[in-house]
Amino acid sequence: MVILWGDFSYTVTKIHARLLLIGRMFYLAESERNQSYLHGAVILATAVAVVRILGALFRVPLANIIGDDGMSTFQVASNIYAVLLSLSTAGLPVALSKMISASATLERPQQVRRVFAVGRNAFLFLGVISFLVMAIFYQELANFFRSPTAAYAILALSPAMLFVCLLSAYRGYCQGFSIMMPTSVSQVIEATARFLIGLGLAWLLMRHGFSEGITVAGATAGVTVGAALACIYLFFTRRKVEREITWSGSLDTPDSNRRIARNLLNIAVPLTLGASIFSIINLADTRVIMGQLQTAGQASGLSPEAAYDMARSLNGTYAFTMPVFNLPSSFVIPITVALIPAISAFLAKGDGEAARKTATSGIRVTCLLALPAAVGITVLAEPIMHALYYGRFAAQGPGLMAYMGVAAFFLCFFQATNCVLQAYGFQRYTVYTLTIGGIIKVVITWILLADPRVSIYGAAISTVVCYVVICVINMALVKRRIPNSPSFLQILTKPILCAAAMGAAAWASFGILRSLTLALLDGIGLSPRFLWAIPLAGAIGIAMVVYLILIIALRAITLEDMQMLPKGEKLTKLLRVR
Repeated sequence: MVILWGDFSYTVTKIHARLLLIGRMFYLAESERNQSYLHGAVILATAVAVVRILGALFRVPLANIIGDDGMSTFQVASNIYAVLLSLSTAGLPVALSKMISASATLERPQQVRRVFAVGRNAFLFLGVISFLVMAIFYQELANFFRSPTAAYAILALSPAMLFVCLLSAYRGYCQGFSIMMPTSVSQVIEATARFLIGLGLAWLLMRHGFSEGITVAGATAGVTVGAALACIYLFFTRRKVEREITWSGSLDTPDSNRRIARNLLNIAVPLTLGASIFSIINLADTRVIMGQLQTAGQASGLSPEAAYDMARSLNGTYAFTMPVFNLPSSFVIPITVALIPAISAFLAKGDGEAARKTATSGIRVTCLLALPAAVGITVLAEPIMHALYYGRFAAQGPGLMAYMGVAAFFLCFFQATNCVLQAYGFQRYTVYTLTIGGIIKVVITWILLADPRVSIYGAAISTVVCYVVICVINMALVKRRIPNSPSFLQILTKPILCAAAMGAAAWASFGILRSLTLALLDGIGLSPRFLWAIPLAGAIGIAMVVYLILIIALRAITLEDMQMLPKGEKLTKLLRVR
């Protein structure tokens, strides 16, 4: 999680042209070297990490533009869009790529073309349905989730469903040939356009005095434009892929459309259900938060209008914490995604010990990256809120950020243990644990938010409990189901000690630097935000140095761990890890 405003003088056209050139260069390189699956997984994982970081960069300045009420509106519209998106696109791209890959391996070009045609038509159908739901019932959806101001934002997002569904078809086609760069480039195009256009429109509309609902709709319009640009890019890229693939042998006879559609659904439906669970639960959580906060407000004597305003303000402050909460997981995604093919490869060769070492190393590296980030967010919650959103958040902001810092570690740990379970073939268990954790989250949110003394803290507490429960269940499943399973006590002990010492250093150094900053710089006209940001940056720098020294001195990181990181061999030599 990080802030970067970007240069608005660059037009989307220039960025799009440059990304097309990059994509063409990488595509040609891929064709020549016949990339491995692991290499493709790392490419996709890195792109996802970049997109997540760009998402954080988008939401932080957006929050400063539209405030806590606007962020509450944005959160409601985004959660509705996320559910329809996951229902429409979560499983079909994987199913499409799998069927295309199988057909290509068997040298069946006609089958490949028909599979793509059937898949594209299925995506288009789902996109049209989702578009119509959002475009026709935008006001009803906003009212149902107790946020009438989100109506225009939902409407602005509706065309994105069409473009994203078509995007998914093109991505599935390219991934079926193990060509991952087009997917990665299209994701960056989406995120970049959303960042530039969404922020630009929100700033212009706010500056010219438009209502909150229209301003938030301008921000969400960036999502639609980004999806459209990425769709154009992938349309031409897919045609290029098709032209450059050579087939040997005679033409094949493809299966019927009905049979292909049935096979696609058989693969896609279970994946869609699993991937959609948390989006649906988050949407339910959004309704519970808005409803319970208003109910609690009225119970404490507020008028319905005042209770509604209070609920929007608190929900908006809660939304402020999300970019920071999601940032640590952005950095561990390349590690966790690469775990699945790496472990699977050792298991396929019957090398259980190598698989166990890889799983242990992956979980340990995840902890080594996630723990310091989570501890830093927790102990520096107040300066982080002031540096990012000075004067824009409710009084509960720092407390919410501290809770979400704790949750950030368990989110990363759950992702790592999920990948290990999936690599060992226990995919269905991950669906069960997500469902259990999500239901617990909604129930705890509903109970705690009804108490005015707890208020919005209940949403953050339920998030912590949700991920803790998932992690505990995942660890129990790993110990029970995986032979010679990793020792979580050995994995966690040293990273926890290092992170705790680092947290103490961060807390102490911030207090000293804050006092020095106020003594030296207060009164010279600097923005109050900078008076928080300067000591915060210094404390983060000191904490990083302390943590790095500790993990090397205590041998918390091993040679095998370093080799899992990007540029791991160079880092090993630089840090002299043995």
